[in-house]
Amino acid sequence: MSHDIILLKPASLDVEDLQNLDEVLDMGSEAFVAAALSDVFPGCLDGFFAHGEIFTLEASLAGDPVTSLHLALRFGQAWSDDAFDEIQARLARLCQALQASAFSVDDNSLIVSAHRS
Repeated sequence: MSHDIILLKPASLDVEDLQNLDEVLDMGSEAFVAAALSDVFPGCLDGFFAHGEIFTLEASLAGDPVTSLHLALRFGQAWSDDAFDEIQARLARLCQALQASAFSVDDNSLIVSAHRS
């Protein structure tokens, strides 16, 4: 099973759904975004980040400066509620570093925002 996530930097801080997104800002240079991503999910741009049998994550960047970051999360056999909490915490760290928001591609909903606690 997998889940697709997109990170964007909305111009408006109150966006909670991709359908309401009018404008995005640049997150930074490709090197800056890659470094932030590597701090949280090492190796995910060069192949994938693996967390044992729990999950793997692949990433791709769009633009330079980067306007969007796409994450493909694949659930492993040991997936659990604790694993979901870990993903949420890691995404929060990444969103904070990039001042971005993470949205579920499946239903367009906000997952994590750097602008909310």
